[in-house]
Amino acid sequence: MRLRDLVKMHELRYPSNILSMSRLTLVPITLILLRQPERRRAAMICLALTMLTDAIDGPLARARGEVSQLGEVLDPIADKLLLDGAAVILSQTRGFPWWATGLLIFRDISILLAAIVVIKRRDQVTAAASAGKLTTVLLTAAALLYAADGPRSGYPVLLAAMVPFSISFVQYGYRFIQLIRQPPE
Repeated sequence: MRLRDLVKMHELRYPSNILSMSRLTLVPITLILLRQPERRRAAMICLALTMLTDAIDGPLARARGEVSQLGEVLDPIADKLLLDGAAVILSQTRGFPWWATGLLIFRDISILLAAIVVIKRRDQVTAAASAGKLTTVLLTAAALLYAADGPRSGYPVLLAAMVPFSISFVQYGYRFIQLIRQPPE
C-alpha cells in the first residue's frame, strides 16, 4: 500500500479524521504538561480532552458513513503515542510502574509491526480489537489517576486495565496469525 492510496485528500476533511489529527497535535502538548508538576491540572485536562476525541471519532465516522483507512491508521497511532508517552513520563514522575510501561510499549510496538506486515502482505488495514478499546479507556483512567494522586488511586485501575490489555494482545496476535496464513487475494 502506498501513502497516496492511504491518504485520500477528501478524507482529510472528515470530522472524525480532523479529531484524530487534532489528537496527534495534542500529544506533544499533553506530554510537555505532564512533565511539569505545577501544570498537573492542565495536563490532566489536556489528557482527558485528547482521549475524549478518541471516544468520539470512531462513532462519528460510522454515523456519517466516513470510515476511512486514514482514520484507521491515525486513530491507533495517536492513542499509542499518547498513552505510551504518558506512561513513560508518569513512570519518571508519579510512580507509574516501569513494568507496566514496558509491557505497554512492547505490546504497542508489536501491534504496529504486525500491522505493517499485514498492510504489506494483504494490502489492508485492520481495525482495533474490542478488548483494545477497553484497554485504552482503562489506561486513560489509570493515567489520569496517577497524574492526580499517584499510585494510591492509579494502581488499582492499572491492575484492572491489565485484564483487557492481556486479552487484546492475544486477540491481536490471533488475528495477525490468521491474516498471515490466508493466501493473498
